Amino acid sequence: MNYKICSVVDPSLIHQAFLSGFSDYAIPMNLPLDPFIDRFFGPEGNTLEDSFIAFKEDVPVGLILGGIRKFDGYKNLRCGTLCITPEFRGRGVSQELFQLFIENGNKQQCERFSLEVLKDNERAIRFYEKQGFKKGNIITYFNSSINVNWIKHNTNLKVEKVGLSVAEELRNRILSTHINWQNEVDYFIKDHTAHCFAAYGDKQVIAALVITKAGIINFLYVLEGERCKGVASNLISYAVKQLNLAKLSISMPDNINMADFLRKTGFKKVNIEQYEMYKMV
Repeated sequence: MNYKICSVVDPSLIHQAFLSGFSDYAIPMNLPLDPFIDRFFGPEGNTLEDSFIAFKEDVPVGLILGGIRKFDGYKNLRCGTLCITPEFRGRGVSQELFQLFIENGNKQQCERFSLEVLKDNERAIRFYEKQGFKKGNIITYFNSSINVNWIKHNTNLKVEKVGLSVAEELRNRILSTHINWQNEVDYFIKDHTAHCFAAYGDKQVIAALVITKAGIINFLYVLEGERCKGVASNLISYAVKQLNLAKLSISMPDNINMADFLRKTGFKKVNIEQYEMYKMV
């Protein structure tokens, strides 16, 4: 088996390793090449220099993607994906790739390693625990189809489309609150499909929503004194109309208490959960 850093191989080979490694995954991961590169080396925060690929002769059979960001206050190296072609599993490929990943993080003096894994993927969880990772928060997912409940807006509430920096400013007020990697500022600020909408009271921003053209909600925050007044639902309603959305989805770690609001506004919990897992240096 031959292992290489991804910065020295053609992107199409990285994509090939990704598709073959996730060919039997519970969630379809059949992204074409360009969307794969745009997402996994864009908002996801992976870099070619922090990622490694395994070859059997000239065929890519394993892949680990990694990227370094400030996360929860740590210099954090995240494993964006680890996948092995099914017929090459159980041969030590994942162990070797993960060792390269950890060595790279140590070389760059990272303070913490992180990843997400499906809650029911017991084999993967055992593997990560053997590498010294521990379970953290559980990420939950909710979806909603657009219905008449969303086609409404309180005209007394001023809502405008604004720059993503407005959401970033609100996020900076609550830095002690943990938000999962894929909802953080560093993620949505690089997503060219993300839009930000803000609600105002007395000319001050009281709430902000970051949502993509696909209806994925990355950030939703209402100042404490303005909650339970319909601000969040009106923000979403306004965005639905402005972006002509057909569906909505949102994810969050279980330290954020939004489940009751989501259920009341028509969201349904998806039967998928992930553990956030961490390893301190």
